[in-house]
Order: sequence, then structure tokens, then C-alpha cells
Amino acid sequence: MKTITKIKTTILFAILSVIISCAKRPEFVAVENIAILNSKNDTLMVGMDYIVYNPNNVRTKLRQSSMEIYYRDSLVGRGFLKEQIVLSANDTIGIPVSCKISLKSLSTFYPELLTSEASTFDLKGNGKVSFMLNSFSIVLDEQIDLNTKEAILTQIEQNLDYGKNFKLRSISSNKLPSLRKTQLRLEMEAVNRMPIAYQIDSLELGFYLDKTKESVAHWTLEKPYDQRPMGSQIIPLQVTLNNLDLLKQMKFSWLTDQKVNFTILGEAQVLIEGYRFNVPIEDLLEISF
Repeated sequence: MKTITKIKTTILFAILSVIISCAKRPEFVAVENIAILNSKNDTLMVGMDYIVYNPNNVRTKLRQSSMEIYYRDSLVGRGFLKEQIVLSANDTIGIPVSCKISLKSLSTFYPELLTSEASTFDLKGNGKVSFMLNSFSIVLDEQIDLNTKEAILTQIEQNLDYGKNFKLRSISSNKLPSLRKTQLRLEMEAVNRMPIAYQIDSLELGFYLDKTKESVAHWTLEKPYDQRPMGSQIIPLQVTLNNLDLLKQMKFSWLTDQKVNFTILGEAQVLIEGYRFNVPIEDLLEISF
């Protein structure tokens, strides 16, 4: 009896050895159904189907798969397969994979990406397939086209966020010879927090003592300013106030505090690669006298 069992075991082991030795490596076929799923904060979610063919007569398992996404040789994103996938025998299967692309990593390429409807990205990676006692690697080296324009435009709008890019500060104030007007000499710091250059095409500011009433002064940028990547610059302002308009909205606290608080409301228009962005401005300015 022991001899029969030993013979059966030997035969079974021999059959398994033959099967394993004849096992074929599953093949990568293509990447299909590529789509941008959503954009949140500084992350672009991309979905795709990873198509694999199993040439074996028995099913195998794709244990893990990872990929890296490159744009012009720069690593900008990653994708992972978190769960094992069963590959049916002699069958082709599409495996859904989600990838995360960092818009911050792409930011240096914004100018060229904004001018293209479809940009080419490189996918590189490998998948681990288990078959019986064997293990295979499926190499991925593919190119995909993505239209990242809308996501980049949204990211730029978020970077040109309310109240973060333009800040006023007082330099001095003096009455003009007629005594009816007061001139304010101010500075506005314009900050660019992005690694791309842009142009401040226009800038308008209204000065209010009370936001529910009319402005007491208005200022307009006379010429465009070019803003350097990740840089800042000072824009000088000369604002003329009509003292009669100030008296109409005068508050008793001005005399006791010896200062006037202005609310500044306005809008800047920024040009980036032909796209125009409206940037609202709201600031507070305190002037002592």
C-alpha cells in the first residue's frame, strides 16, 4: 500500500512538474479606456484598464501590479493594483487601475500642457503573476495621451486664490495744496506662488469706508506687469481721496482713535498662455493721522 501511494505521489509530482514547465508567461496586451476621473486639491485621478492575456489552460493570479507615470522623463504619478485578480484560462481580461498624478509635479510643464489638447505620458511598471509554484513578471512600457488642460486651469485658479496674491500696505499720506484732497502713497505686493510666469494685465481697486456705500477713491493699473515664477514684486500706488467725501462718511471713532480704516475691494486680471483669470481682491488698510 505504501508503495502504491508513493507511486501515485511520484506520478502526480511528475504531472505537476510537466504542467509547471509548460507554463507560459501571461502577456500584457494594451492600456485602454483611459479617462480622467476627477481632480481634487493638487491630485489628478486617472482611470484605465490594464489588459492582460493568460495563454495557459488553467487560471492564474495577478498578485500585484504597480506603475509609474512620467512626463518628459519626470515622475509625476503612480498607480497600484491593491487586490489579487484571477486571470481565467486562455482568456483576456481588463483590470481597472486607478492612478494619481501630482499636479504640483506637473506645474513646471503647465505652459506647454495648456497649449495641447492631448499630451503624451509614459507608463512604466510590472505585474507579478503566480502560476502553480511559478512566478512571472509582466513588464509595462506604454504611452498614453491625456488632456490635462481643464485640471490645470482649475489648479491655477486655486493658486490665484482670494486674498493671497495681492497685499496692500501704507507708505505715507499728505494733504494736497487745495486742502480738499489727500494723497495716499501705497505699495501693493504681488506674489506669484506658481513655478510659471504670468502677466498682471489689469488691476482695479476701490477704497471704501463702508462697503454698503460708494467708494471714496478708485485706482487703476496703468500698464501690465510681468510676474516671475515663484517671485514677488512691489507695485507703487498713488491714490487721491476727496476730503469732502470722507467727511460725508465720517465716524466719531476716527477722532478718538486718530486713524481711518479702509476696505479695499477690486479685481486683477492675470494672463497665462492666452488664458485670462479674474482674481478678486479684498484687503484692509489702516491709516493713522
